[in-house]
Amino acid sequence: MSESRPNPRAERTRAALLGAARRLLAERPVDAVTVDDMVQAAGVGKGSFYNHFEGREGLVAALSGEIRAGVEAAVARVNAAETDPGRRMIRAVCTYLRYAVDEPERTRLLVRLHGGHAALGSPLNRGLRADIEQGLAAGRFTVPDVDAGVLFVLGLAQITMVRVAVEPQPEPAARLAQDLGTMLLRGLGLASPQADQLAAEAADEIVRRGAFAQPSPAGAAA
Repeated sequence: MSESRPNPRAERTRAALLGAARRLLAERPVDAVTVDDMVQAAGVGKGSFYNHFEGREGLVAALSGEIRAGVEAAVARVNAAETDPGRRMIRAVCTYLRYAVDEPERTRLLVRLHGGHAALGSPLNRGLRADIEQGLAAGRFTVPDVDAGVLFVLGLAQITMVRVAVEPQPEPAARLAQDLGTMLLRGLGLASPQADQLAAEAADEIVRRGAFAQPSPAGAAA
C-alpha cells in the first residue's frame, strides 16, 4: 500500500488555524472564541476549517495536546536520570517556568485551558501524583496526603507560570523560580538547607541557562 504524501497547502492551512486559535484563546475564554473568529484570524475559508477539525472543541483539543505534549517531553528529558522525588519535582516545575520564558503566549493558553485540571484523577496529573506518592513513601515529603500535595504544587506552579509569562526574561524568572521553588520544597517537607540547594540548582540550570530549552513545535506558528 502506498503512503499518502504530505499536502503542503493543507499543512499550511492547519498550521494557520492552530496559530490563530492559539493567539485568540490566549486572550479570551474558550466560549468567547467562535469558528468564524478562528477562520477570519487565520485568513482561510470556513470550509477549510472543517477539513481539519470537527469543530471548535476539536481544534482546542489538538492545540492543547500539542502544547502539553511539548512541555511533558521536556520534563521527561530533564528528569530522565533522576530518581529522587524532590529533585524530580523542582526540576519539573522549573521546566514549566522556562517554557513560560520561551513561550509566553502558549503558556497563557496552557494555564487557561488546564487551570481547571485540579481534578485529582486527571491523566495530566499522573506524573505529579506518582512523584508525591514516592516522596511520601520514602519519607521525603510530609504533606498530609497525596491529594493535598497535588493541589499545593499545581496551584503554586500555575500562578508562577502566569507571572513569568508577563515578564518572560530568564534572569527575573530564575530568581522567582529559586525563591518559590524553595518555598514549594519546604512546604512538601524537605529541610531548609536541602530545599534551598535543590531550588537554586534547578533554577540556574533550567530557567536561567535554559539547558533543556527546545525550539517551538513545527507547524505551531501561524
